[in-house]
Amino acid sequence: MPVETAAAGWPAVGIVVINWHAGVQTRRCVEALAALTYPNWRLVLVENESREFSAAALAELAGGAAYLHSDENLGFAGACNLGMREALRGGADYVWFLNNDTRPEARSLDELVAVTRRDPARALVGAKILLASDPTRIDSVALHVDLRSGRIRLIGHGEVDRGQYDALSDPLAVTACALLVSRAACERLGGFDESFFAYLEDADLCLRARSVGFQVALAARARVLHDRPIATKERQSPASLYYTSRNHLFLLDRHGTGGSLRRALRRVFVVALNAAYCARLGFTGAGPRCRALWQGVRDYRRSVVGGPWQSTG
Repeated sequence: MPVETAAAGWPAVGIVVINWHAGVQTRRCVEALAALTYPNWRLVLVENESREFSAAALAELAGGAAYLHSDENLGFAGACNLGMREALRGGADYVWFLNNDTRPEARSLDELVAVTRRDPARALVGAKILLASDPTRIDSVALHVDLRSGRIRLIGHGEVDRGQYDALSDPLAVTACALLVSRAACERLGGFDESFFAYLEDADLCLRARSVGFQVALAARARVLHDRPIATKERQSPASLYYTSRNHLFLLDRHGTGGSLRRALRRVFVVALNAAYCARLGFTGAGPRCRALWQGVRDYRRSVVGGPWQSTG
């Protein structure tokens, strides 16, 4: 639990966790926070459309936490921003966006804060995300975004952790799975771009941050366990494929390099990448997934942003 009187010199951290119809996972995440050794943090739980918690129930689970509820689905980006604004109003020096399907190890927050305090320009700091089912393997340490071709991948995904990425000093982007952001960066950037709604809003935030002089860093000693089976199932849903195909194109339009020909070729390549991924998922459920993917491409062409997505199939 957070201490009520913080030790002098410890910056205040607001931990933002979003619950969207996943109360069991969210409870596990919140319970894991009790083991944190960092002495000055406060939880902000955002109930995004769900009704699985209450202010009273959260107070029993995590004393001193703030409880916010939205009747409408704000998406990951909007719900995170809602929590971020509450954390900043409460005096947070940093906001830690933490997925509800994670369990941070005890010293993870200490390590994240230490990286940015050593160099305040490092305003966005990601953790080393490990597979909860096998903590010897990496889920991701950062995001690779090829601004020329448009290819995006999780760095280190599935690899045995031998420390091979611990010296990664300047990643282009890190994921929002366990992302610490300074107050200055939150205020300057306004949080996540809510037009993304969900998926790739983290890559966009990092790229926007870099464009105005902030740095992105990895805290390799900050270890966070991620329930990849749950996350993977969500990423294979028609809704996730819709947002991924649409937002991938938006992201590269905003941040990609090259002239008009390069940009046109990149759009074709990005659509092909997402179609190939959809095909690899197999025949079961292929129809709804493919329709969602092409709806995402269509909505990109129509400049449709935000959400929530409604299937037209």
